Amino acid sequence: MRAENCGRSVLKWSIQLIWFSILVGCLSPVDIPGASVGGQLIVSGQISTIPYQNVVQVGLTPAIERVPFPVSGATIALMDDVGNSYTYYEDEFHPGSYLLPGVAGIPGRTYHIQVLAPDGFTFESKPEKMPELVGSLTADYEILTEEFTDGEGTVSNQPFLKVYSDITIPESSEPVYLKWSVDEDFLLTPTDFPDPFAQVPPSCYITQNADPQSITLFNSEQTRNSSIGHLLLASRIVDYTFLEKHYFTTYQSSLTKEAYEYWRKVDILANNVGSIFDTPPAEIRGNIYRVDDPATEVLGYFQTANQTFDRFYLLPDFFPFPLLFPSCPFVPNVYVYPNRCMDCVSVRNSSYRRPEWF
Repeated sequence: MRAENCGRSVLKWSIQLIWFSILVGCLSPVDIPGASVGGQLIVSGQISTIPYQNVVQVGLTPAIERVPFPVSGATIALMDDVGNSYTYYEDEFHPGSYLLPGVAGIPGRTYHIQVLAPDGFTFESKPEKMPELVGSLTADYEILTEEFTDGEGTVSNQPFLKVYSDITIPESSEPVYLKWSVDEDFLLTPTDFPDPFAQVPPSCYITQNADPQSITLFNSEQTRNSSIGHLLLASRIVDYTFLEKHYFTTYQSSLTKEAYEYWRKVDILANNVGSIFDTPPAEIRGNIYRVDDPATEVLGYFQTANQTFDRFYLLPDFFPFPLLFPSCPFVPNVYVYPNRCMDCVSVRNSSYRRPEWF
């Protein structure tokens, strides 16, 4: 009972951190029971060797288990160890998410951020040196059928898409720490109802984490393998999002030891189910602090990430079976369409901004 109570007390302040820690820009929750005290600042993000991956999210924890409230109007600056400074700008489509396009992190250089919150307080991250090496990877997928239990407890066989990767570990005399994640980007074209002006509604592009429950890490101190074959990185049920072009991007991130330890603890907490035989939840301390009062608890982590990636896409005819989901094309005398067909920006993480590679 004592171990269980200890775990719950850690969950009270950690649950909102995990809601916010799944990068990039997706705010996809890891499903863990628990409570939140609410009102704590969360700063989570990174500087990457891939400019469009430079994202910082700022939010406040609510008092219940849900996505943190985004904090708009913050001023965020990135600084390096040679005196350069760059300013993030707030994403017009996703309040509380701040972007830094056009700036590629340089391996071997040390970075930190400074956040001026709307309430006037200043927060900083502890400086981190970007790792020199990242290795390489090749992504692939397969489609198979598995048992699936829905929210009402009904079990059925459903098609799943599995994302795998073949990975080369960089050779180094120093320890190497890697993290993998899979993002998905898909197109959503709303219903084009006939009108006298022949106006075509704009399409939406949705970006999200393909499998937010999955945190896959590697520590070279624990193995001498120079490669990893067919590593499962994401499992995704096949649904309406595959009715149009659907991209999957697998990222391999080389991190510092401190960032690796942070994500290892997040993984422990994310997968702890409350059994007395589980590893007790670790206290997740990030690297963000309030400048005038370092003892003030701030959630989140700002990391330097040397990243590489591989990307593939799917179209409906790639599947060995028809995708029988409600679709959006206009059909005469049909008046009821899914909500997403009427207003595609109502879908979470959607915007009219087309990714440059889409």
